[in-house]
Amino acid sequence: WLPFAITLATSIAMSWGFYVVGKSRHLQMLAEQAQRQAAEARLSLLQAQLEPHMLFNTLANLRVLISIDAARAEQMLDHLIDYLRATLSGSRSGTHSLAAEFALLADYLALMQIRMAERLSYTLELPAELTAVPVPPLLLQPLVENSIRHGLEPQLAGGHIHVQATLLDGDRLSLTVTDNGIGLK
Repeated sequence: WLPFAITLATSIAMSWGFYVVGKSRHLQMLAEQAQRQAAEARLSLLQAQLEPHMLFNTLANLRVLISIDAARAEQMLDHLIDYLRATLSGSRSGTHSLAAEFALLADYLALMQIRMAERLSYTLELPAELTAVPVPPLLLQPLVENSIRHGLEPQLAGGHIHVQATLLDGDRLSLTVTDNGIGLK
């Protein structure tokens, strides 16, 4: 009976161990899924807050420009249409390509450049091999908007924004937004 008891105890212990490990992995997967859903919810809330704010400011600037400089108003309207088209199509899916994100930034920065004139310059640096990488919509716009609001607008001379995508260690995406403004105070 001793070998049978040892075999039975070992089988029970191993079964319990596999059960505990499996349950732990399942709970870890559920926790990661909950974190992802929370992050997506925060992103959706941020998008809902950003889009109307930017839209109302742009429309107010457009109203002023129509009577002052019709050509610049027309440019601003074209960029606004492109920006809205991209954000609406991006909001229907959870991700879009990095190229689409940079195109969205280009339209946003063009709108801001019309508003700020020579006070704003920018460069967007996206290597060709990264254009198809999927990212959440409006991932970079809050950072660019903060660069303008807190870094460049307070300066009389304005400044420059540089947005760059690079690949680190062969598989990690690095997205950076830098400006030469005054920064947060």
